[in-house]
Amino acid sequence: MYLCQSKINTVLIDIALPGGQVSTTHEVSNYPGFIEPQAGYLLSHNMSEQTKLCGTVYKVAVDITKVDLEKKEVVIDEYETVKARKIVIATGTTPNLTGASGEKELRGKGISYCATCDAKYFDNKEVVVIGGGNSAVEESDFISRFASKVTIVHQLDKFTANKKAQEKVFSNPKINTIFNNEPRAFSKDGDKMITEVENLITGEHKKLISDGVFIFIGMKPNIELFRDKLQLDQWGYIKADENMKTSISDIYAVGDVISKKYRQITTAVADGTIAAMAIAKELN
Repeated sequence: MYLCQSKINTVLIDIALPGGQVSTTHEVSNYPGFIEPQAGYLLSHNMSEQTKLCGTVYKVAVDITKVDLEKKEVVIDEYETVKARKIVIATGTTPNLTGASGEKELRGKGISYCATCDAKYFDNKEVVVIGGGNSAVEESDFISRFASKVTIVHQLDKFTANKKAQEKVFSNPKINTIFNNEPRAFSKDGDKMITEVENLITGEHKKLISDGVFIFIGMKPNIELFRDKLQLDQWGYIKADENMKTSISDIYAVGDVISKKYRQITTAVADGTIAAMAIAKELN
């Protein structure tokens, strides 16, 4: 929006419909300017429609065949080449999946990957959390502010989270833990989520009934198209400076794909604004 309002020809290329993780979020209640919670897909839709008004060209639901950051060229569907003076990478992240059946189908329909986004919808309800690292343990403590009961399922016999986070969880009466177990299937019975877990020692299967499931087994940055081209941090996220410039001239990166402390809609929007204003200043 900032680019096209600056009279800069802008093309948005996406392998899916615009919106990324926002479009698959059940409801968004912490985006400024909206008193009532907004469905994630609707917020994404409104953003894209607003941007189209000033002339942004959308090429969505396409296959990105190749990206040449040096030449600043993007090949779409094996035949169309888009050439640019600047490229902004906003490919985001993808949650690591458990591989259990039903997970993909119930994403955003009972399964969440963001406690900040969705914990508030489970006030006085029961929740299952999958994972045992820092994110799983810390987010379980956060979720317990709302939920009446939190059950953590972890594949190992102890957490890998930092000791301070573990102490908080173990002293929290709302939280109990099932160690040495992994999820094997997710399903729904009415409004209830059913998580089938397997004991990795005995092989026993049992079903956990809850109102929702949170999965925290890590995220991965979507950098497959340019993994070996850009400077990355130790976790594989793209390094960007205060103007969102990367290690390659005229290539910018914004949002969850960059090395940063907090990953939220508002911080991603801020990154995009900074990159757009920096680009507009250079091109004009």
